Amino acid sequence: MQVEQNSVTDKNLDRLTAFLSREIESPSLAERIPDGAHIFHGSYNDMALTRENLRLLSKILLGMTLGYVEEAPLVMVYEYKGGQQMVVDLSTAAQKGQVQKFIETFQEQSQQHMTVKINELLAA
Repeated sequence: MQVEQNSVTDKNLDRLTAFLSREIESPSLAERIPDGAHIFHGSYNDMALTRENLRLLSKILLGMTLGYVEEAPLVMVYEYKGGQQMVVDLSTAAQKGQVQKFIETFQEQSQQHMTVKINELLAA
């Protein structure tokens, strides 16, 4: 797992370096990225990297919802064709609402499970 994580980190650093170099030469996407945003990379020709970054992004979104990660915009610079990229906002209110609903459902199920366990102990 460590080797795989290093590979993802190396790929992300390579893509960030290439993105920053392009933006310095000819700005086109940087103005669409909010200040303080977490930036993730994705590509049509590297689904493993895209999938891993989406997994990481979901962890950060969950952390923001639970309050242990500071709120910040989440964006993906996605290469949809060779050399062509777009910025995708991944921190919409709908997505945050889905995470909040998941947490609420988990809390309800946990409370129900604990109530059943307590009732079983009392009945014994």
